[in-house]
Amino acid sequence: MSAPRADPRRAYRGRLLTPVAAAGGPAVRFLEDALLVVGEGGRITDVAPFSPGAFAGPVLNLRPAVLIPGLIDAHVHFPQTRIVGSASGALLEWLERSVFPEEARFRDGGYAALVAAEFTRRLLASGTTTCVAFSSSNAAATDLLFHALLRAGLRGIAGLTLMDQNCPEPLCVPRDEAMAAARDLVQRWHGAGGGLLEFAITPRFAPTCSRGLMEAAAQLAADHGLLVQTHVAESPAEGEATLREHPWARDYVDVYDRVGLLSGRAVLAHGIHLAPREWDRLAETRAAIAHCPDSNFFLGSGRMRLSEARARGVPVALGSDVGAGRSFDMRRSMSSAFDNALCLGDRLTPAELFVAATQGAADALGLGHVIGSLDPGKEADFLVVRFPEHVAGEEEALNHLIFASEAVSVQRAFVRGKAVYPF
Repeated sequence: MSAPRADPRRAYRGRLLTPVAAAGGPAVRFLEDALLVVGEGGRITDVAPFSPGAFAGPVLNLRPAVLIPGLIDAHVHFPQTRIVGSASGALLEWLERSVFPEEARFRDGGYAALVAAEFTRRLLASGTTTCVAFSSSNAAATDLLFHALLRAGLRGIAGLTLMDQNCPEPLCVPRDEAMAAARDLVQRWHGAGGGLLEFAITPRFAPTCSRGLMEAAAQLAADHGLLVQTHVAESPAEGEATLREHPWARDYVDVYDRVGLLSGRAVLAHGIHLAPREWDRLAETRAAIAHCPDSNFFLGSGRMRLSEARARGVPVALGSDVGAGRSFDMRRSMSSAFDNALCLGDRLTPAELFVAATQGAADALGLGHVIGSLDPGKEADFLVVRFPEHVAGEEEALNHLIFASEAVSVQRAFVRGKAVYPF
């Protein structure tokens, strides 16, 4: 007679904070003493108030720490890891003086591998379990980024940055060469890690991309159901450059629309200087905005009006936008989003901010059925977060998480039920 099969489930006890579905808008659920059970395949099988004996196997008691969903960074630049804080001007000047010279270094495979390992460590140490990342325009560096994401156990969507004009020669890759490299990376990495990794079509932004390149990229996205990520309306000068380069378009959003980049899953970073017609078109195509307030403050790019997106039902996720963003920590992005809204005469609640970096971001990326909250059936991407002992209840936990993050530490991180931090 064979021995009885061991229960593959794992159970964690702690306080728990998670987004919940609510008709009235973003809402959260807080349990003072909860049991989170993870089964085979890293899926959550049960979330309930703790009671002795409710789970037959061993329970890892993490109290008084709080279990929360892993944070999602919807817009981050891997090659800018080492230029955080480079205050060299507004957007276009900053690209020329700081970003492009650094990204040219990623032709060196040793340097790219070193930074890729640093990039993944910094994400996990900050509590980010899912990232949507720009690579450089170098295919070998992008391959190294995927290797680093796989080794780290992160959930990652990343892409080769496409640029075939109006950029320094070391970063400029002609359309046919870039698309051949992208197709190769799709075959190698899209769906790797048991589905944790995805390849994203990644035009840098319209001024550095020819119409032919964007059309070819849109076709590749359609052929494989790939997410598209790019930038839109971050600064007035960028918008003017876009229409000088593409005078056949009505406006910035129309450039991407006409070449087919908005026909599937699309996440456009910033969206600060959009006209009402552009907002309406984003709503019609179900494109999402990655709101990057810390970066926008740092470069002086302006204020994204979240009310415009909300009024039309445009999905919004939060992004760190490292390296214009000054921190990998999405808690800083949440806090900056609060400040951005105040500057516009609006006020966001802590619950709204928390949801924007978890379930709201997952929804914007098309992953809301997989991650974003601690609900049975979802994959167990979660953090164990330590708060000061005096913090009690939902309101205090949210306030400290978002506005007093220096007093709140990420102790552990799990992706699909597997411990990925500490290293």
